[in-house]
Amino acid sequence: MANLNLIIKPVVTEKSTFYSTQNKHMFEVKKDADKTAIKKAFHEIYGVKAIEVKTFIIPKKTRMLKRGKLWAKRPVTKRAIITVEKGKTIDPNKIK
Repeated sequence: MANLNLIIKPVVTEKSTFYSTQNKHMFEVKKDADKTAIKKAFHEIYGVKAIEVKTFIIPKKTRMLKRGKLWAKRPVTKRAIITVEKGKTIDPNKIK
C-alpha cells in the first residue's frame, strides 16, 4: 500500500496521446521512485501488469514573464512511460 503514492498523476500531452495508441502511458512520478516500485504501484492502482517502465527527469527551467519583471522557475519532475500488454487498456483517470 505504500507504493500507491509513487504515481502522482497522468500526463496529457501530444506525445503521451501518441504513446497511448501504442499501449504506453505516461505518468508523473516521485523523484525517488525506482522502476520496480513504479511497476508494482501501477499494478496495484490499475490492476494491469506493466511490461516495461522507462523513466526520465525533466530539468528545471527558468523563463521570463511580464517583460522581464518576473522570472518563473519550473521545478524538476520525473516522468515514467509504462508499457502494458497488447489488448489491455486502462483509463488513466480512473483507478481500480
